[in-house]
Amino acid sequence: EMLLPALALGLSPFVQILTESLTSVFFNRLLLRYGGDQAVGAMTIFATVMQFSTMPLAGIANGALPIISYNCGAGQPDRVRACCKLVLKTGLTYSVLLWLTIQIFPALFPGIFADRMELVAYSSSMIRTFFAMLWVMGAQVCCQLMFVALGNAKVSLFLALVRKIFLLIPLILLLPQILPDAVRAVYLAEPVADTLACIATVALFWRQFRQMAA
Repeated sequence: EMLLPALALGLSPFVQILTESLTSVFFNRLLLRYGGDQAVGAMTIFATVMQFSTMPLAGIANGALPIISYNCGAGQPDRVRACCKLVLKTGLTYSVLLWLTIQIFPALFPGIFADRMELVAYSSSMIRTFFAMLWVMGAQVCCQLMFVALGNAKVSLFLALVRKIFLLIPLILLLPQILPDAVRAVYLAEPVADTLACIATVALFWRQFRQMAA
């Protein structure tokens, strides 16, 4: 009786990690086709930088999950709402600061992870496109994971699939067909998917948040 609910709660983070690997395959194949080794090298840098976003945000949300779950089960909606607000503020603050750092200093991270000047220059020219909507990740990741704490693991799993499987992979394949710069179009798939996924995640979370207040 206890095993299946525990598996359900851990399924969303597992799927999120699995789909990260799957989307990396699509990114690398399309970038190799349209941009060659240099475009793939830049994507490797971007994937590493993305960990600077997703891992701390997941840590912030996961650290709050036991508190949210406990107060949710104890019938303390005010504490649940207060904790959710704090997680969102912290997550958004972090993602906005990281986004600003990348937009103001585009060569910073490529210079850390690459030693070839050509690759650093190329990555610096593309990094603003790939991380154009990074600031919304604070809301998207935190809200998605907080659904698990609220006992709604199915929604969390659905949102994990929406961002990567239903949005990002189709956009990686579609955008190079309709935009003139195919390589930049592949990179552009990330911010477009992030924006759409964030809208869906925040809308569903806000609906559940209002139900707690009712």
